[in-house]
Amino acid sequence: MMAEPTQQPIEPSPEALEVATLRKTNADLLQKSATRKSRILELEASVGTLTAKATEAETRIRQLTIDGPVQDLCQEISVAPQALRSALESEYRIELRDAVLTLVNPSDGKPVMHEGKPVPFTADSIKALLLASKDEAKLKLYRAIVVVSKASGAGGSAFKRTVAPAEKLHFGLGLGVKVQSS
Repeated sequence: MMAEPTQQPIEPSPEALEVATLRKTNADLLQKSATRKSRILELEASVGTLTAKATEAETRIRQLTIDGPVQDLCQEISVAPQALRSALESEYRIELRDAVLTLVNPSDGKPVMHEGKPVPFTADSIKALLLASKDEAKLKLYRAIVVVSKASGAGGSAFKRTVAPAEKLHFGLGLGVKVQSS
């Protein structure tokens, strides 16, 4: 028998080694890229959720610090609180500055002044400001919707009207008979 020639291991060429290394590096980079893209999608979804929560929190804070107190004041001083609020917001901005509600001129961002002083956000001050308007149309509106005094015509005292007892009708055998109740 003939002896089989021993096979010598075939050495890969340097080009083949380089191609294999490049393929492995490419596969690693593609995996890292896919991982990063997945993480980016997670973070983008998280940003959307956090943005929605922040917007909701800002809205709630505004309701508690500005909208609620403004609505309460409008209800306190007006027979038409929504009309008063619309009128106020069309002429002024209402902001929270240093934890205090402040009427601000939209044109310059400065607090509204009346008689040389900033107008505090109180019922009496707002009434005085509105009823001192130089614009006749606005003044007419403010006079119609702003309650100047909550006192009744009886000096603010409670008055209960007494009513005389009414006549009661008693029906018996189909005939109506008037009986005076005492």
